[in-house]
Amino acid sequence: MRFQTAWLGFLLTAMSLSVQAQPWEFGEAVAVTKTGGKGIFHHLESAGRHNIAVSAETVAVAWEDNRDGTPRIYLARKDRKAPNFSAEVKISGSGEAYEPSLVALSNNRFALAWEEDARIHARLVSPAGPGPIVILGETDAAQPSLASQGEHLLLVYSRRDGRYGRIVIERLKIDGLTLHPDQGCAVDAEPAQDEQLYPSIVSLADRTIVAWEDRRPGHTIIMAAQNKNEKFCSFSSPQRISEGRQGRRSQSVTYGKGNGVSRVALAGYGKGQVLAVWADKRNFREGYDIYSARYEPGNTQLFGLNTPVQDSFGSVAQQWHATLAGNPSGRLVVGWDDDRDGDANIMLSWLEGDGWSDDIAVPGAAGTGEQNHPTICLDREGNLYLAWIERTTVDGPTRLRYLFGRAIKD
Repeated sequence: MRFQTAWLGFLLTAMSLSVQAQPWEFGEAVAVTKTGGKGIFHHLESAGRHNIAVSAETVAVAWEDNRDGTPRIYLARKDRKAPNFSAEVKISGSGEAYEPSLVALSNNRFALAWEEDARIHARLVSPAGPGPIVILGETDAAQPSLASQGEHLLLVYSRRDGRYGRIVIERLKIDGLTLHPDQGCAVDAEPAQDEQLYPSIVSLADRTIVAWEDRRPGHTIIMAAQNKNEKFCSFSSPQRISEGRQGRRSQSVTYGKGNGVSRVALAGYGKGQVLAVWADKRNFREGYDIYSARYEPGNTQLFGLNTPVQDSFGSVAQQWHATLAGNPSGRLVVGWDDDRDGDANIMLSWLEGDGWSDDIAVPGAAGTGEQNHPTICLDREGNLYLAWIERTTVDGPTRLRYLFGRAIKD
């Protein structure tokens, strides 16, 4: 039966590829780091799934691994035209560190934030090396996610406030290679009614949008709020953006338990457009699917109707680990992993007009074994940069892989 399912999945994917022209020509997969082997495990698990970024001529990938027996954060960089990554730099300190979030700044610079010893840490990295680490004062904090806003960084994370985690936003001023905390507040002004977890953030020209997992109705939903930049700590009342199984919508979150959702990610694209994606179990017989909702500025509801991203062939599989990327020209692409071909493969779908393309299994990131936990970004030209975790066998040691997709001009 497993063979039949795998063969059916192969045929469906082949059919999908045959009826469309994909927007990228993919090169050869390369290793991000040479460190690996028995007992070493790499993780790409940031809130918002921001683990890869491009600044000017430099590509960077941030991850966590346990090569010395303790989980720590590392960053590897390469020139966009170079075949391989240079030796990685250890970013975190002496404590146990998890879930790095990475964002590109100008002039081949990057910013990172991570959890270390239950506190949020951040630092900048330039071609000359890393800057000093800034540690935010709150304890019991985790799951940071970053965005850039001119000469500031915007940082959201979940901080323990009494019984529950609560989403907090911080603004940090960039001064050379040093970060200075500037202003901070809770995104939801009301005390947390249940856990608020795994936030994602997008900065637009005049506002900031934050989305997160929220368990206030007794199960996990996706909620979002926005502010105007001139009133940094004046966020709108949170609204639910993930719908129930029957498509019910509410701003008041008054109805009872329902389908689970997981790990929202946000990306801006075009002129002030934003998309949210997440894993959603409303089709409970097949497990999680990837759903999306578009930001609707000026409407009463912040985000519009929920739309599945994967194509009809994806209905025979479960989807996990949604990531997405957009660019100013309007290109928008969503990535995930699923097992429609019998193995876990990296899949992509991109925005075509008002709908989603057929899915493609990424050449070089699909086939025998497991390929999962993708993270992606786009540059202004529409080129695609992809990193993911690869295993030869289930529960075996991991490898961290990278692939470049050159944009094919129309």
